[in-house]
Amino acid sequence: MKPLSPHDWKLSGDGHMTDAQRRLLNAACGDLAEQLIWHGGLRLSRDDYRHMLAGTLLGWRSMPGIDRGDGQRGWIMLGGSSLDMTRSEATDAITLAFVIGDVPEDQGLNCKAVHWCAVVLGARGIRDSDDELAARYAA
Repeated sequence: MKPLSPHDWKLSGDGHMTDAQRRLLNAACGDLAEQLIWHGGLRLSRDDYRHMLAGTLLGWRSMPGIDRGDGQRGWIMLGGSSLDMTRSEATDAITLAFVIGDVPEDQGLNCKAVHWCAVVLGARGIRDSDDELAARYAA
């Protein structure tokens, strides 16, 4: 698989998200899941982050949960699948993941910035020769 570049994922348009965008979104969400603690000490999975980003971009709807007879109906949030995102929405989701990981304090998180994996660094155009940037994001 060839390394991604910014040209592979910074796309616009109404067509479905590309395979390159899907792979990068999964990689970024995996890095977030491994390194960030969400509000209240929640450890979210890669899929949790992907669902949160998709729901944020596609629009959340809250509704009462299913009553299973135990009195614990609760509330659920419906958004949309990341697979339903357009190329433009996927670009926004990936960018938002980077912002969350780069500056977690802007989300009220008490965490260090994420050390991105090689896939994410390459897709952002950060190479080993970019000494200052590579040092900032080194694992």
